[in-house]
Amino acid sequence: MNQYEKRAEQQRRSSLRSSMTMWSAGAALIIVVLLILGLSSSAPSSFFKKGAVAAAILLLLLRQVSRLLRNRSPRAAQPDPQSKLHLD
Repeated sequence: MNQYEKRAEQQRRSSLRSSMTMWSAGAALIIVVLLILGLSSSAPSSFFKKGAVAAAILLLLLRQVSRLLRNRSPRAAQPDPQSKLHLD
C-alpha cells in the first residue's frame, strides 16, 4: 500500500469517526433537551426516568461502536520487498 492509499484510508477513517462523534453528540443534546422539558412539565416522572436510562444505554452503545471503529486491529506486518534477501 503506497502513501496515497494510506492517506486516503486515514482520511476515510477520521471522517467516519468525526461523523460518529457528531451524531452521538447531537443525539445526546436532543435527549437532554427532551428530558429537561419533560421533567419541568407535569408529565409523570417515572416515564422520563425510564427514558433517561434507555437514552444512557443508547449513548453507551454508540460510544462502544465508535471505539470499535477507532481501534480496529491492524493487519499483520509485511516485510519490505526491498529488504528481502534474494538467494537465487
